[in-house]
Amino acid sequence: MEFSLDRDESRRLTDERVTVDIGERDGAAVVAVRGKVFYDTLAPLSDALAQLAGRPAGRVVLDLSGVPMCDSSGLNLFVRIRADLAATGGWLRLTGTRPMVDNVLHITNLDRILPGYASVEDALAAP
Repeated sequence: MEFSLDRDESRRLTDERVTVDIGERDGAAVVAVRGKVFYDTLAPLSDALAQLAGRPAGRVVLDLSGVPMCDSSGLNLFVRIRADLAATGGWLRLTGTRPMVDNVLHITNLDRILPGYASVEDALAAP
């Protein structure tokens, strides 16, 4: 297992960087994330979600199918963004979570407030 505490971006490996692609579908932002979401890699995701959370009644589907691992910093980001979105009548829904991320969400009981769906379509169709 790889793990990096190195804050010097010039020394990070390319596969450690988080990439974020934002699209829109049925009036919701669909955010596709790729990479390991750790405290030293989540800046692009944090910046993207902060912009989306600033919208009134923002609806965000976070596609985590490209995320093999997530630490407590990522979980904290998800909870914070969920709260920001909910405060304006919006929501955050997760989709495509892999087993390791599912396990962390379950152990921390965050799966109760961060609903997970099998697909983007299912997340958008949920009441």
